[in-house]
Amino acid sequence: MSGTRATERGVILIALLWILTALAVIALSFSRESFVEVAAARNLRDGAIGYYAARAGFGATSLQLVQRKMFPRVQQLELQGTVDPIDLGLVRGMVGEGEYEVEIQDESGKINLNLVSEEQLHSLMDALGIARPDSDIIVDSILDWKDVDSLRHANGAEDDYYQSLNPPYKAKNGRFDTVEELLLVRGVTRDYFYGRVERAPDGSFVRRAGLLNCLTVYTNINRININFAPLEVLMSVPGMPPQAAQAIYERRKTKPFANSEEIIRSLAVNIGPNTLVFLGTDVTGAYTLTAKGRRKNSKALRAIRTVIFVDPREPIGFRIIYWNENVPWL
Repeated sequence: MSGTRATERGVILIALLWILTALAVIALSFSRESFVEVAAARNLRDGAIGYYAARAGFGATSLQLVQRKMFPRVQQLELQGTVDPIDLGLVRGMVGEGEYEVEIQDESGKINLNLVSEEQLHSLMDALGIARPDSDIIVDSILDWKDVDSLRHANGAEDDYYQSLNPPYKAKNGRFDTVEELLLVRGVTRDYFYGRVERAPDGSFVRRAGLLNCLTVYTNINRININFAPLEVLMSVPGMPPQAAQAIYERRKTKPFANSEEIIRSLAVNIGPNTLVFLGTDVTGAYTLTAKGRRKNSKALRAIRTVIFVDPREPIGFRIIYWNENVPWL
């Protein structure tokens, strides 16, 4: 009898151990699910705060651009002797629990995609680090895309190439309506368009700008605004020495140029008159605003890329001509 009771007790003990193990597994499972749900809720909250912080940054920066248009700098006595963040192309601020950073780029600092020459396109490819034969394919294909005929450049593409793709489409043979059309052009990869990260000879990582940062369709002139042009655009100007482009880029970070002639007066660089005709400081009223927002101390980043045209005749002082809440490179 005692042996039977001992056996029964052993069985009960084993059963209890199995039950406890099962309960522990269930508890751990619930704990893991709760942790995931809490993390998801936190990310959702941080993402929402970042999104509305980016929206707030866009609104605040747009308002400042409208005010500058309506009240010229000569009337803004409180700003004399100081450098406006707008001129430096970067505005930062806080709103509630969120913080924002807005990059401002006047479209006049970019190259007009519909007016650019073949020579300048090749120079831009070199500045962006796009090597041959890729650069030759991209340049010739851009020329084929926007010209009105069906004749193919040596390295370009017309309907026969695009019709062989899946899905097939035709070459536009007309002006670019948006810079994003470049993604349809032969040879233009997403890396070349949005920018890419490359390893430098010293082992560090370097971010290369993309075609998106350097080209525009929102201007009617082919002069480059030296106060807003990316370094790669400055380097692509016909006849521009690389050291001169670097000097202009570094100087304008702290003090924007009043006019292009100031380059000769304030910098020890040699720029000829044939190069100066491509440079200016005139603004167009069209701006690309890249607004990034996040909750303070959070890694969840939200970004909005817009193009606006400042016009005091508009009800709110400007109109939005492009809006993108899905910015791939961010």
